[in-house]
Amino acid sequence: MTENRRTGAAWLIPAMDAIPAGHDVETAQELAARGITGLRLLHLNESPHPPSPRAVEAAAAQLKSLNRYPAARGRPLAEALAAHSGVPADRIVIGRGSHELIDIATTITTLPGDDVVGPAPSFPGQMQAAKLRSANFIRTRLDASGATDVEALMAALTNRTKIVWCCTPNPPTGGMMSAEALERLAASVPENILLMVDEAYSEFGRAAGGPDVLPIMERRRGPWAILRTFSKAYGLSGLRVGYALCGSDEVARAFRKAMAFFHVASPALAGAEAALADQAHLQMTLKAVGEERSRLTEGLKRLGLSPMPSFGNFVSVKMPFPAEEASQELEKRGILVRGWRDPEHLREIRITVGLPDDTDAVLAALGEILKTR
Repeated sequence: MTENRRTGAAWLIPAMDAIPAGHDVETAQELAARGITGLRLLHLNESPHPPSPRAVEAAAAQLKSLNRYPAARGRPLAEALAAHSGVPADRIVIGRGSHELIDIATTITTLPGDDVVGPAPSFPGQMQAAKLRSANFIRTRLDASGATDVEALMAALTNRTKIVWCCTPNPPTGGMMSAEALERLAASVPENILLMVDEAYSEFGRAAGGPDVLPIMERRRGPWAILRTFSKAYGLSGLRVGYALCGSDEVARAFRKAMAFFHVASPALAGAEAALADQAHLQMTLKAVGEERSRLTEGLKRLGLSPMPSFGNFVSVKMPFPAEEASQELEKRGILVRGWRDPEHLREIRITVGLPDDTDAVLAALGEILKTR
């Protein structure tokens, strides 16, 4: 028998060898199942504020009809999003969070040996999707503000590039692209490359004075799509609903061809539609997060740290010692945060913006920790 020279099992595709082991991240439900309660969960960029009561009511109302399949393509939600955004419903694709749509975008464009270009550090799902398809993910630098650097993206393009990614605001840095940078990006990416804009934190960015990405992308001649989610600002992480605003019918059709039917559950679709309709609740959440983000940022500065300017619902800061140690010390004090887990950034931690008492607890804990270092 020929010896298997791969590090992975013989039944796995070779691409699996290139993907690092995943990090287990425990959610509130998993912690509760182990009898762990009372922790401050500031590690997943979840909203600390409950979703709109109208969303909860709409989702619950669907439970009595679970013997029936949901809308095959989420058409009612797509029509509501069309009225909200101005993008025709036929060009809006509903997904299980935006992560599913990242996978679909890669599936419909990328073959083994192709190139995918994107900023790093950023959302790791884009790199993972490329590697699973034996494609090359070319990571590019961020600019000084932690936002996607357009010139770096353009310099990384090759004749094998199939997708260009950008995130704005960008996790984990919180940096946001300017309108001018987005204009350059939309105009510079060649028309034979799919341009993907991940806007998971779009509502926070717009509330902080950021540009409206959609009209800028509408002027692009080549293919594009914008990804957004109900997980963050709308507080519906547990329902897993995202969507793609596609630049053409052709792009939307390609997404749908690669997706399963009935893939988003009825309670999720109904809850998202009701949340979208309750813009007053959204604005209250955005205001509260903005205020606490400012408080957290200023408090970190008073501790002698240099937090990065953030336009998301989180703040990142470089610690004077490894992020893993900082996370462990904070966990001892009942606070969960995350390091960037990027090989080039081993001292940065990301702190989700929580409630006022969460901010107070984080600042007090970090003050204690810094005094002992």
